[in-house]
Amino acid sequence: MMKDITPESFACHTADCCPAVYETENNSYVIVGKKLNDKQHAAIAAKVGEDEYVIEVPKGMIDQLMTQA
Repeated sequence: MMKDITPESFACHTADCCPAVYETENNSYVIVGKKLNDKQHAAIAAKVGEDEYVIEVPKGMIDQLMTQA
């Protein structure tokens, strides 16, 4: 089960794709964001495992989550 904890100011108000953060019962987060471009991905590729993806979310979203904790 996942609980949507996306800050209100980042929540989707349309059918368009939007960044989101979900809290899982496995003590982890699932983050929905944009794919990095090739240049951004290449800069950190050595840190990304074969079973991992790298995404980008607005800094303000994480900042708001941290102040809610």
